[in-house]
Amino acid sequence: MAAVQLIRSRGAVALGSSRSIAKMEPARALGMRDGFDAAAGVELLADWVRARTNGNGADAALDLVGGAYVRPTIDALAQRGRLILIGTVAGAEATIPLHIILRKRLTIRGTVLRSRALEERIQNASTFTTVVVPLLASGAVRPMVDAVFPLERVAEAHELVEANTTVGKVVIRMTSDP
Repeated sequence: MAAVQLIRSRGAVALGSSRSIAKMEPARALGMRDGFDAAAGVELLADWVRARTNGNGADAALDLVGGAYVRPTIDALAQRGRLILIGTVAGAEATIPLHIILRKRLTIRGTVLRSRALEERIQNASTFTTVVVPLLASGAVRPMVDAVFPLERVAEAHELVEANTTVGKVVIRMTSDP
């Protein structure tokens, strides 16, 4: 949801995918142009993207799940496209087509916050403050909160996240203050 809003704030077009049609509606309300139903078969992703980009493919893609989604995402990228690997909930390994990466001159970058040096974390926080905080302050980007639980109901919050029905973040309130 954050990516859709950030993309829209830059004047670019956001396409997305989900295994849940219900989760795509809130993303459309935030500015996502169209959503791919991954339940129909992730191998159809590249053709779906090309059909919505005049045959060009996507300039950039965020892969939040990894595994079997990596190859179709690479196939869906345009020449000189960029793939940012963020998560591995669908698997930590993937077979990737080196010939396509070379031919398209793709850039693939993996990212996690935990392993970054302190200096890089400081720079990221500074960039976030400069670029994203003004968008939050203006309302151009807004956090998506699905549910808020008090600390004593953390197990219930965890069950909700595991059910994979949330749209937005699940927040744990650490104090009794409103």
